[in-house]
Amino acid sequence: MDISVITPVYYGNKYLNHYMKMMNMAVGNTEALVEVILVNDSPSIDIEFDRKLVKGYEVRIVENEINSGIHASRVHGLKESSGRYILFLDQDDLISEHSLETQYAAVKDADVVLGNGLFEINGKREKIFGNRFSQRFATHEWVYKWIRDFIVSPGQCLIKKSSIPEYWKNNTIKNNGTDDYLLWLLMFNNNMKMVCNYNTVYLHRNTGVNISADEEKMTGSTNEMLKILENYQNYNRDTVRFMRRRIEYKKVNRNNKKTFLMQTLKNIDIFMVNLLYRLLWRGCIIR
Repeated sequence: MDISVITPVYYGNKYLNHYMKMMNMAVGNTEALVEVILVNDSPSIDIEFDRKLVKGYEVRIVENEINSGIHASRVHGLKESSGRYILFLDQDDLISEHSLETQYAAVKDADVVLGNGLFEINGKREKIFGNRFSQRFATHEWVYKWIRDFIVSPGQCLIKKSSIPEYWKNNTIKNNGTDDYLLWLLMFNNNMKMVCNYNTVYLHRNTGVNISADEEKMTGSTNEMLKILENYQNYNRDTVRFMRRRIEYKKVNRNNKKTFLMQTLKNIDIFMVNLLYRLLWRGCIIR
């Protein structure tokens, strides 16, 4: 098997017929052998979709014993997969009809291929990476430490299965949100080679989730991620402390000018790098 598409499903039956139609188009444009693994993370109900819609690929359903979250569900699907490459998709994600074709062609000897995509904001769609320079910028480890996670979704990436770290599989984040960030950091730590596919392969949709609630969840998920990194003997502790400092600094209330100025002076290195990014490298829509 060439590609395993792994999708956690949480009360997501309403998405699945459209998901299968989308996969039909993507699979129909590639010579790669593809399997789809649906991980049922709402075990109180059965996964249901029209099986007649499935054409040219195998669909398997695996069951979580209890609701386990996205990271654990992805790991469960990974254990059941047989593909050399992995695509992690969410149940409501959209990929282009040429996504699998161009990603599979571009990955070659790399550990990850990063495709471009579209970000839906207020009904309008803009490219995630506005230019090739910005997309190549996102393939460097230091930007994930100094600025942020530059990958909107793992749905932009085709990943070599053998390159996924055991530590990521054995230490799952319970609060949804940063398991993919943890994956990139651990893979960079293992000297990951990431290459670019400049084609549009993915669409991130605005789901209308409450921003304040989302920020609260992301804070919990980020703290959990940092704790996992702190406990990993093969990850630099100073790097974790630096990332924690960067994350805390970026949360400072800028409306309180005195506090913001004091914190900026304490974190002048982070401020300067991020200022230069905003001035010079504005090719990424998520600024």
